[in-house]
Amino acid sequence: MSGKAAIYARVSTVRQAEADLSIPDQIHQCEAWCKQKGHEVVEVFSEPGASALDDDRPVFQEMLYKAKRSDHPFDIVVVHSLSRFSRDSLHSEFYFRELRKAGVDLVSITQDFGHDETSALLRKMLNVFDEHQSRETAKHVHRAMLENARQGFWNGSKPPFGYDVVTSEVRGSREKKVLVVNEAEARVVREIFSLALGERGHPMGQKAIATHLNERGITRRGQRFSTGSIYDILTTTAYKGQHFFNRFDSRGGKARPPSEWIALAVPVIIEEAIFNAAQGLLKSRNPRYTPPRVVNGPTLLAGVARCGYCGAAMILNTGKNGAYRYYCCSRKAKEGRLSCRGIRIPMDRLDDMVIAEMMEQVLDPERLRSLLDAWLRSASERAEKEKKELTKLRQKHADAKAALTRLLQLVETGMMEAEDPALKERLLGLKLQRDECAAEISDLQRRMATGEPAVTPAKINRLAKLLKDKLTSGSPEFRQAYARLLIREVLVKDEEIRITGSRAILARAASGEPGQTPPAVLSFVREWRTGEDSNSRPPDS
Repeated sequence: MSGKAAIYARVSTVRQAEADLSIPDQIHQCEAWCKQKGHEVVEVFSEPGASALDDDRPVFQEMLYKAKRSDHPFDIVVVHSLSRFSRDSLHSEFYFRELRKAGVDLVSITQDFGHDETSALLRKMLNVFDEHQSRETAKHVHRAMLENARQGFWNGSKPPFGYDVVTSEVRGSREKKVLVVNEAEARVVREIFSLALGERGHPMGQKAIATHLNERGITRRGQRFSTGSIYDILTTTAYKGQHFFNRFDSRGGKARPPSEWIALAVPVIIEEAIFNAAQGLLKSRNPRYTPPRVVNGPTLLAGVARCGYCGAAMILNTGKNGAYRYYCCSRKAKEGRLSCRGIRIPMDRLDDMVIAEMMEQVLDPERLRSLLDAWLRSASERAEKEKKELTKLRQKHADAKAALTRLLQLVETGMMEAEDPALKERLLGLKLQRDECAAEISDLQRRMATGEPAVTPAKINRLAKLLKDKLTSGSPEFRQAYARLLIREVLVKDEEIRITGSRAILARAASGEPGQTPPAVLSFVREWRTGEDSNSRPPDS
């Protein structure tokens, strides 16, 4: 009996579709069968690169939608074999019945079972065999891809931004491919890391970087940058020379344990120390660790000012529709007066007092030289101290590397989950500690080799002038950044304001060469506040 027919043709991989290996032949044979049976072909549904184990295929779903329409555009769906329709036995039977309920028959031109009960049993058995064969084939293909990655070759997916895929060698009919640097894209990647780390000024966030690039017409392979694409680039390990294959299940997207990952060496675009520094900065901007007001706000003492009575953060409070701005104890503001006796002080007043105290007590060259006296000892005294310091740094560096190894061993043995947030945080902290120690060891070895003092009066004078200029005449963002560089904490009470900071950071900045910028990620080390009278001052009444 003749009728209207729709043809559905499918291949599993994009490579098959690009090679035009199967779909044209499927369509040709189905058309010939329809002509022989007297069916009119009204539509052809062609689906390249779609797995038959997945029912969420756009063209497949479109075909089902049209089959169930009230105007009945076709009476039968013709496929070359049932495996083209589906290789999942459950899906196959479900959609077969859906078509039947809509009055549409499913016909395989190579497997004509008829319509009796025995034919239905044979069809179901064949579906089970097709599913088994598909999953077995998938296992063999996956095993081959794992071995390909172990040998250092790229497995066919789109390369990360900054790389191209080229054929490295040919083995039989197989092309073995590797990643090479795309210099035009790599320049953009380097610029993104540079902007994120503040190498040209204040560190920029993901949104600011995306805006900066979009305004200049720079795209990611024709697409405008977004916060998501910037984050992807800043966290892609391939840029530091290591890509991981097999991190996720290709079907369900479920993360695999690191013990199943295959590390693949690729050309380096970003040095590992720079990459790790960017991860540390991303973590510091994460709202889970640092409030957004500290990262984004222009408030000078955001994140460092604390109540001297209860230790809670001093937050910004406004009055008269924003005309007046105050620092106040966050606990008192949230819980009421009975929770804390903390004070409320005008923002400009506290900012000016802290800056004035910094100018007088810290950034005066003589005072700064006194604070950094430990870094200005005689060459013989310093040499002995530096030898001991170098030994400690080397031990600290070795401890960090050993801790990293132990953590990875715990993951490999299954004693710790790879996706555990605590593991990620610990790994990042250890990597930053390792890199910081390596940088300090290199700097200390250079100083020991030259025999010159790391901190000189001339360098102190230059640092004092630089910091004074930035704190008094810089933009709000720069003033805030330099304040955070110098100040660890500002404790505010009725009778005194106590400021503490890091001598080590001051020494590191003072020992730098002209043109170097202060570190973007601060570490909490010993204070430069050396005595009770060094920088305490009661607020004016």
